[in-house]
Amino acid sequence: MIDFEKYSKEIVALHPEFTEEEIFELCEEYVSKFNRKTKEESKIRSLEKWLKKEFMWNTSPQTPQSRKAGQLPSKGSPVPPSEGGYPSEAREGGLSKIPKKYFQGNGKHRVGDWILRIPELDKQLGKTILFEGTELHIKAGEKIALIGKNGAGKSTLLKIIIGKEELPIGEITLAKNTKIGFLSQDLFWESRHRKVWEEMLTTLPQVTATHNRLLEIDSLLTNKNTTTQAKNTPEDAVALVEEQAELIEWMVHNDGYQKYALQVEILKYFGFSKEQEQFEVGQLSGGEQTKLQIAKFLLQEVDFLILDEPTNHLDIEGIMFLEQFCKLWGKTLICISHDKTFLNKVFDQVLEISNKKLVKYQGNYDAFVEQKIKNYELQHKNYVAQQKYLKQQNRFIERFRYKDSKAKQVQSRIKLLDKLEKIEEPEMLATEHKIHFSLDERLPNLVMKYSDLSIGYEQGNPLIVCPKTIEITKDMKIGIVGRNGIGKTTLVNTILGDLEALAGEIFIHPNMKIGSYSQTADELDREKSIIDEIVGPNISHKDARTLLGSLLISNEKMDQKIGTLSGGERAKVALTKMLLSKPHIIVMDEPTNHLDIDSKEVIKLMLEEFNGVSIIVSHDRDFLASVSNRLWVLHNKQLEIFHNTEKGFDMLEKMLGKEKSESVFER
Repeated sequence: MIDFEKYSKEIVALHPEFTEEEIFELCEEYVSKFNRKTKEESKIRSLEKWLKKEFMWNTSPQTPQSRKAGQLPSKGSPVPPSEGGYPSEAREGGLSKIPKKYFQGNGKHRVGDWILRIPELDKQLGKTILFEGTELHIKAGEKIALIGKNGAGKSTLLKIIIGKEELPIGEITLAKNTKIGFLSQDLFWESRHRKVWEEMLTTLPQVTATHNRLLEIDSLLTNKNTTTQAKNTPEDAVALVEEQAELIEWMVHNDGYQKYALQVEILKYFGFSKEQEQFEVGQLSGGEQTKLQIAKFLLQEVDFLILDEPTNHLDIEGIMFLEQFCKLWGKTLICISHDKTFLNKVFDQVLEISNKKLVKYQGNYDAFVEQKIKNYELQHKNYVAQQKYLKQQNRFIERFRYKDSKAKQVQSRIKLLDKLEKIEEPEMLATEHKIHFSLDERLPNLVMKYSDLSIGYEQGNPLIVCPKTIEITKDMKIGIVGRNGIGKTTLVNTILGDLEALAGEIFIHPNMKIGSYSQTADELDREKSIIDEIVGPNISHKDARTLLGSLLISNEKMDQKIGTLSGGERAKVALTKMLLSKPHIIVMDEPTNHLDIDSKEVIKLMLEEFNGVSIIVSHDRDFLASVSNRLWVLHNKQLEIFHNTEKGFDMLEKMLGKEKSESVFER
């Protein structure tokens, strides 16, 4: 005989909202489905497996007082996260410990089946034509990187997919029952004052509402709500018991108990500490808010995840986390990002917006660039050959147009040219837009030197502890990296002398001119045109227009007021203004934020050729690896200097992973 009584007691110890009789009946009902010939051992194994799935039951039972996080909380409306530390498995695996079904889906869409079709895509915003005579087809399981120049229509395309932008003709066809999750650049929360655990309990509203109603019924039936209980009649009690039975059946059938607990417990796998669960959503950093929203998408079991520039406001740790998440994601994914390392590691297809068309390439971003160069070279070759042919034919037509003996040949060639499909001149590649920026004078060998430097705002409590001696010489290209809030900008302001150090000696060569660039571009006059802002003493219109053109700003746009520009365009203006001052030392704080990949490539090529000193704060690994020969890593209040950038990034990744496994999941 199977000991149902033992199981009933253990389950009720975990879930006081049930009675032993109810669990006993559920166990009996489950076992009754087996054939009489089924061995008892098989029935027990199957029953225990079912109990573990439905009630998170363990063969080594625990009392409610010894319950660990990861098991169901008992009471509350809503129930805050359980007390105690996170289980050891959370410390060991992070995202990889979340059940795979949340990443892989439930078989609703088979990989390779169409999940979205737009057979006729035309779209115009104002006077600007974004898409003309193109189409889009996306299959289930595809991971697509959406790229294009600033203003090409990337965000508009995503809005078309989610139904926030209409098409003038044609329609969008989504596969049946497709659930879309859209992560916008600007996260929206119903309430920024809601605590993190409370926000998570809004993820599955029906599960949470059912759970809370069961607690309310339990309170009414057990005289815990004396005010209401006095009004209850026997008929009310019967109705409550019947409602309770129906709700329990729904929760069991829909994995409700497991899902309710997981809404909060999943946070540990996303790197949230128990303390952070009690924070208001508005207190979280941009990266933490991104993690919170992605955790909700995961539990909502979306089929098609859409990310609009998710790496823009993430620090290096946040980007690495997102990278891991997207690698695990086995369903459909489309993402706008300008981070080449992220694109290369995650995506297997690239969808480019070019000349108002959508062109799909197989492979990651590097494979796309390689194919793009081949296509450009072939199209340019064919374009040049056709232009030569057209010139020859037109010369013949003009020469013999009025000669009777050649009239037939002339008309024949005119008809031939009319029918000829013209080859468009290909768009220039980013590598062809070069900024030649170099210094005419030679720099002294020692440009800056720091001894016993202590950085911060409070004596005795330094924000950053530096190596005993730091020397910056004329050939150094320094990249600075670290998580948000660790003190990167404070470090730069201190070594430039803009912020007084807590202790130590600072030497900056007196003949050095420093050019500083900030991603906010606050120093620009928003009422001036681009040209008027830049042109001044020793800076001509010609030099200004040449450099702006190299940064992919058109002649027409150069006369626009700065206040009308996008964030990326303002960043280019600020960069142009700084470069034309011809500094010996270039200092940049997040220079690639808001810039498209082509613009980043132009700046990268410029910095690679620059023969002065550069100090750059960035989270873009590809950018820093290309333009730096030193990497300064800020971690745990320490500045560590690497003479090899690749080694520096490897060490940073290991440090972040070690820190996460040792402390993030511990109280």
